[in-house]
Amino acid sequence: MNCKYCKEDKNIFGLKNHESYCKMNPERKSKAGENNPMFGKKSNASNQYIKSKEMGLSFPLLAQETRKKISDSKKGEKWTLERKKKHSEKMKKTVLENPHSYSANNVSGRTKIFEYKGFKLKGKWELDVAKWLDIHEIQWTNKITKPFDYFWIGNIHYYFPDFYLPKIDAYIEVKGYERDRDREKWKCVNNLIIIKKEEIEQIRRGIYEIPTKYLS
Repeated sequence: MNCKYCKEDKNIFGLKNHESYCKMNPERKSKAGENNPMFGKKSNASNQYIKSKEMGLSFPLLAQETRKKISDSKKGEKWTLERKKKHSEKMKKTVLENPHSYSANNVSGRTKIFEYKGFKLKGKWELDVAKWLDIHEIQWTNKITKPFDYFWIGNIHYYFPDFYLPKIDAYIEVKGYERDRDREKWKCVNNLIIIKKEEIEQIRRGIYEIPTKYLS
């Protein structure tokens, strides 16, 4: 069907609407925003997401540019021995003043967190250990406020074991993968019980026992 004003061919569903706004219609309706000088003009505006998409980037262009500027600005900075020392001392002070933010009770990363009796436990292994301790009526906590300091690659660091057993004055570290740094940490705790995969399997089978030296 043809528009009675401009004779343009339109389907039956769009004809009436077209004629209402047809430029040849002396009584035509005005479209919203038509009086705006930019109406009908293609905008040259863009943003970081559009630019990124056009360039085939997975991250916004602005974010990449910002990261580069920050990186470039940091290249001129020199970490002198004095600055490193001040930074290290500041971090140590922060850890000591906020132990719960750095102890075993602080949970992050991809490890699944289990809520158990008001405690946050990192992973199924810690949950197994906590339940085993309860079954054997051994008092425990993972809210440790006093860390152990150890030396690693030229600096003093702080270490919070996973559990503390106040009745027998012993600590527990639950560890799946052992590294050199872990072994260095463990040296600073004389009464530390290391529980690895083998011990976890014994706990699950109900045959694990705390070494007698910690029970005397």
